[in-house]
Amino acid sequence: MTPRIVAATARRVLLQLRSDRRTVALLVLVPAMLLVLTHQMIDSRPTFNRLALSLLGVFPFTTMFLVTSVAMLRERTSGTLERLLTTPMAKLDLLLGYGLAFALAAAVQAGVTCGVAYGLLGLYTPGGAALVIGVAVLDAVLGMAIGLLVSAFATSEFQAVQFMPAVVMPQILLGGLFVPRDQMADWLDHLSDGLPLTYAMDALSEVGATAVITDALIRDVAVVAICALVALALAAATLRRRAGRLPRGGRRALILVPLALTAASVVAAVVTVGDARAYVRTDDARIDGDALPIRAPATGTLVNWRTTTGNAVHAGEPLGYIELAGAFSRPKMVVRAPADGTVVVTDATAGDYVATGAPLAVATDLTRVRVTALVDETLIDEVQVGQGVDIAVDAFPDVPLTGVVEDVRRSTVDATAPLPASSATGEFQKVTQVVPVRVAILDRHELPLVPGMSTTVRIYRR
Repeated sequence: MTPRIVAATARRVLLQLRSDRRTVALLVLVPAMLLVLTHQMIDSRPTFNRLALSLLGVFPFTTMFLVTSVAMLRERTSGTLERLLTTPMAKLDLLLGYGLAFALAAAVQAGVTCGVAYGLLGLYTPGGAALVIGVAVLDAVLGMAIGLLVSAFATSEFQAVQFMPAVVMPQILLGGLFVPRDQMADWLDHLSDGLPLTYAMDALSEVGATAVITDALIRDVAVVAICALVALALAAATLRRRAGRLPRGGRRALILVPLALTAASVVAAVVTVGDARAYVRTDDARIDGDALPIRAPATGTLVNWRTTTGNAVHAGEPLGYIELAGAFSRPKMVVRAPADGTVVVTDATAGDYVATGAPLAVATDLTRVRVTALVDETLIDEVQVGQGVDIAVDAFPDVPLTGVVEDVRRSTVDATAPLPASSATGEFQKVTQVVPVRVAILDRHELPLVPGMSTTVRIYRR
């Protein structure tokens, strides 16, 4: 690699871009206009913030993939590439020059788009705009590298454009833009883990969630950078001087790779939509049980109290005593267990001075635990008593459980709470409420389930 040749190549590509006004408009103005259109379509500020961040990753990736794949193919078909490679220029010089030029173009694109998003549309993110621009530029470099790689398998500009739905669309569908990844089928979620655009969108989501540079953000950025370097290396290895008949292996790849990616995209869309239609899914659920509060029967000092979390108690069993306050002989009153169960919470220790009715502990009958799921109010009409439920307990991911809807409460959680105000604008925001749904577990498989364990439930629609 020769830095002087890389810089000269980048300068040549930038001059070509400057002379092509339509391409400049595609790179700089169209993403900002699409973001404005998205803002007009969506009333909810939190929804727009989430979607805008994802689009700031999708736009540079898509546009750079399209422009670079067509530009490199044009270099080959016009004979320019063959003439360049007869000079001391190496393949890596050419590709790095392209990368540098389009990285600068991507920086301009990301700056304009983010300026419109933050300044005109009121986008708010805990992380700074500089982080968003940095991830967007890196995402553009990834799209450019993949575009250079794909151009080796195209023999015409029409074929280069055809690769866009085969290579780009599956990554957009599985990246969480339309359906959150945690609501996809498990195998689709695992498949999305192998796609580089997923990590770029996850990195932008991290910027939208916290101002701290987290380990997850560093990991996502590193994965995107490594994928871009690998794609550039593969593009250098497959770079051909002229357009002509591909070798047999290239022709097979030209046919099979787009077909496989297109098939995966169709299957992903069908399965995702089918899963959304077949189930009401939520991961805001946990193991629950009937609480058996143990309270002080009188006012005084708690003595002989040895009840701790995990202790099994039986109905009427003495658990400790209360030395009555103000009595000369200090008589004691027994604290008894209200029913059979296991202590899950302790609020007192021996020697505490407690008042009548004060909570000392909470017990639960662990043989009769259930699941309490919080379902969005927009989906609650799809939930009825008696519907089947698939239950996945986070602590036991390899043991699926089954259940049935036992009760649907007719009040939302925190239904009387005021609507939260935006920290950026001070305007009230409408928040989707959740409705508690109780699910009876039909077969526990002898798992040691305790209240508080996180679960994911899928309720079958009728």
